[in-house]
Amino acid sequence: MARRKTAVAGLTSELTAQLNLAKDPNILVFTPLGGLGPVDIVTLNMTTGEYNAYDVKSKNYRKSDYKAKDGYERKRTGSLILRPRTKEQKRLKVKIIYATI
Repeated sequence: MARRKTAVAGLTSELTAQLNLAKDPNILVFTPLGGLGPVDIVTLNMTTGEYNAYDVKSKNYRKSDYKAKDGYERKRTGSLILRPRTKEQKRLKVKIIYATI
């Protein structure tokens, strides 16, 4: 059940990001066939010819504090969990979009 819930959240986040990007009439929004690969959304600006690639992540927040082995406790409850880009995404200059569901 948990896997299905995260998949639905991911699809909802992608669709939200696509709708927000498509509000600009000069931007064409493309998605990969089959949904596989390092990029979730590709946009093309028709006036400038600028190409952008995006990876969409759902916003997730920490539920508890973290206590290290040395005893130092980090107060991180409620902070946004940041997801880093992979090496391939860095090479392709993919931008991360954090979408709220």
